[in-house]
Amino acid sequence: MMKRMISLGMALSVLLSLLALPAQAVGNAPALTADHVQYMQGFPNGTFRPNTQLTRAQAAQMVVRLLEDPESGLGDCSYEDVPQDQWYAPAVTALCRLGLFDDGTAFRPDDIITRAEFVDLLVRLQPEASGTADFSDVPAHHWAAEQIGAAVSLGWINGYPNGTFGPEKGLTRAEACTVINRMTDRVGDESLARQVIGLGLYADVTLKHWAWQTIAEASVSHEGLTDIGGEQWEEVDLAALTFAPGIHTVDGDLYCVDRFGQLVTNAAVGAYVADENGVLTQIASSYQMPDVPYFSQIDDLYAWVGCESVATFSGLRALGYAQDVTLRTFVTDQPRSPTTDPEKGFVGDPYVPDPSKKTRTTIYPAKLAQYTNSYCGGETPCADFRGATIQELQQELLAGNCVVGYMTLWWKAPIYRNYNIEGTTQRLVSNNHAVLVCGYDPAKGYYISDPYNYYNRGEVYQYWEPASVFEPIWNERQVGMIMRH
Repeated sequence: MMKRMISLGMALSVLLSLLALPAQAVGNAPALTADHVQYMQGFPNGTFRPNTQLTRAQAAQMVVRLLEDPESGLGDCSYEDVPQDQWYAPAVTALCRLGLFDDGTAFRPDDIITRAEFVDLLVRLQPEASGTADFSDVPAHHWAAEQIGAAVSLGWINGYPNGTFGPEKGLTRAEACTVINRMTDRVGDESLARQVIGLGLYADVTLKHWAWQTIAEASVSHEGLTDIGGEQWEEVDLAALTFAPGIHTVDGDLYCVDRFGQLVTNAAVGAYVADENGVLTQIASSYQMPDVPYFSQIDDLYAWVGCESVATFSGLRALGYAQDVTLRTFVTDQPRSPTTDPEKGFVGDPYVPDPSKKTRTTIYPAKLAQYTNSYCGGETPCADFRGATIQELQQELLAGNCVVGYMTLWWKAPIYRNYNIEGTTQRLVSNNHAVLVCGYDPAKGYYISDPYNYYNRGEVYQYWEPASVFEPIWNERQVGMIMRH
């Protein structure tokens, strides 16, 4: 489906070399599967990128998953820019041999597929479709005029309010799902789609996104029973899906997704119990993480500003990790920022405070989590928890997890100073202090393992901090790193 801007004198040669389809594709399009298969996937980082424009390689991968027998093509495929070791090579080759892509020397896999090209690809699956394009930017002699007309007449894709179609524009991944679902009469099960999206199927698709149900329909294999009221999914294996770890609220119900991204079912989860569907019921009003070892940033260490890594080490040991690693090694080896930006690592020296208070000596949660996970044998129990509400914090604590909370020293009100962070002035908390929060009780408050035992040298400094003190500081800062069991 190469866009062509050619002279009349070149038309014949181009038609022979680029536009010719294998004989089997003319009036004999490959059959679409009747199953509601998953035809879209996210990226390794857990995102879907709904607003990113679809590439030609991605379009090929989408369509090949929809075919009943994608390997049945007999045509030639001679693209020079489709190395066989690339992820998209099998799909591109299969569609080319079926005549759904025109053969030639260049496929341009990384180019954005235009709306005209995408429509052309889909209409080739239904060659009997016909229609007339009535758009100001799609004249009768446009190479895809008939295909665009057919797609519009079938209701697959629409034009713009100003009377244009935008044939040379790209379309987003979410828009592509919309077109495919219309083409295949797939609408999605609103209830189950809401559940999988609400559980965090993708990090960047929430129930506020306009295409959440459309994306879920494209992303989950199921048996689709359609009636007048919509579609009902059957045979959905939630255990085969990966969600965002954490506690999720969907339609008023709580669910727990473990650190491996699996929905927890039929199990105790801290102060909760998960039923066979994963719905949590709270059976206790409080929960305190057991066997949290205490480590001081002062006793025998003197990491005067190393509270973040010391508090983290207590959590690591409580979760069963880093048993053969010393506290000093963990604190010393944490990544150091080459600049003044705590997002890049610890700024300054965890053993040496800055008496001038001009340096924001800390490491931010995302980098700390990345470092901490390196001690977890390939698992990723730690994650940035910034922006979490107090209710979200309580739910995680009740589920048996712990949080490295960036609070204040001695639980004083936050004091702000201006700091130079890579040439920009940022107003940050000066009396920053990190503790391990490892329990919650509505009556007692929050259980704290505090590495700064300045007035309790040689003692275990773990205690309950009243909610009246803890919560205002958390609510003002909302900075922490979650550590999930």
